[in-house]
Amino acid sequence: MPDVSLRIEHLVLDTDNPRITHAAGQQEALQKVVRDQKTKLVRLAESIVEHGLSPIEKMMVLEVTEKPKRYIALEGNRRVAALKLLANPAAMTGLVIPAAMQKAIERLASVFDKSKVEPFIAHETASREEGRYWIQLRHNGEDEGRGVVAWKPIVAARYRDKEPAIQALDMVLEHGGFTEDETEAIRSKFNLTTLRRVVEDKTALGHLGLSVKDGELRTTLAASELIKPLRKVVRDIAAKAVNSRTFNKSADIVKYVQGFDKSDRADTSKKVSERSVEGLQKSEFAVKTAKPAARRSKLPTERPNVVPKSCSLNVTDNRVSEIYEELRTLKLADARNAIAVLMRVFLELSVDHFIETNGGSLQHTDAKSGKKHWKSLDKKLAEVVASLVKIGVPVAHFAEVTRAVNVKTSPLHMDLLHRYVHDRFATPSPQDLTAAWNNVQPLFEKIWP
Repeated sequence: MPDVSLRIEHLVLDTDNPRITHAAGQQEALQKVVRDQKTKLVRLAESIVEHGLSPIEKMMVLEVTEKPKRYIALEGNRRVAALKLLANPAAMTGLVIPAAMQKAIERLASVFDKSKVEPFIAHETASREEGRYWIQLRHNGEDEGRGVVAWKPIVAARYRDKEPAIQALDMVLEHGGFTEDETEAIRSKFNLTTLRRVVEDKTALGHLGLSVKDGELRTTLAASELIKPLRKVVRDIAAKAVNSRTFNKSADIVKYVQGFDKSDRADTSKKVSERSVEGLQKSEFAVKTAKPAARRSKLPTERPNVVPKSCSLNVTDNRVSEIYEELRTLKLADARNAIAVLMRVFLELSVDHFIETNGGSLQHTDAKSGKKHWKSLDKKLAEVVASLVKIGVPVAHFAEVTRAVNVKTSPLHMDLLHRYVHDRFATPSPQDLTAAWNNVQPLFEKIWP
């Protein structure tokens, strides 16, 4: 459907918004948004007052009445709540709202200029179902590239301000001789704070042949020499050989830099006229810098176990608990076939436990024959999700596991499990297994809180 031009008065909150579950009316919906967002709503209101509405994120709306003109905001309820309060702060009357928050909203409302946001363009959808795919995609993370791919910390820092630490890191990634996998591992998990501590220490920076002027990283060393110590620093940070605690004091940083082997030290006799590190040309770096170092520290890779260390489930069933402990200890590099089978079994037994604990049955009766049959995993999973949604958990919380159980290429799919057991050519990859666990972990955390 075409886009529509709207004003604040045309919008109403979605009383079935997943953020707040169900609300009986607009006042209750607004109360729930306020309670859910707290100071985040104030920050959003500040942004709207100062910068207006984002030109790259439209609301998605559904018409409810033509006269008067009213549209439900299926996507954009936080913005609607903020706009309603800014346009009419009296709407807070009767709400349970912290005094500081109310005062902040009233202050912002006093300087809010509606003409800076009205009219605004929203996308109209014909039905909730039509808009469901896009809303789920918007709030379901990256979804293997289908959704919004968040910037990695390094990318975000580069966009905000290409600070000296970013300048140094970019040079090393470009000319340090790392493989594509090593470069991607650094970009994904590199601790930029640790590198900042090195670059911000003038004494250590001098030992590296660098200086900072007006936010620009500069050097008097030949590029082929400059790269040596910086490559060592980046490699050690990536391998977690050093960190922010290691560099707690300036003396620690200087001692670290002074302790480099000869192969990692710059030859300071090879000086040239001072110039910007960003201005160095590829031709200035010796060919040998493109080769891996003889003794390279291991760069960070994917986690060794399918269950991340941060995951802590309270599994109360003895048998299921044993399976969970095996999943926590088995290494992906050594036992991916066993992990694939155990993970699928752990999922089904967890779902079974939830259903039986909550008074449900693992069997259903055929309406025609009257015979009892065991329920399939996708049916049982749907029951569990429905039960959790009923008590207030957003359905989007389980979108990934619901999809994975029905996608044939997922390690959680029943047919693929049979292939892992019976087909000698079907082998799960560590990446597939960790992705599958990530998808299903939110469900496990609700079943085993």
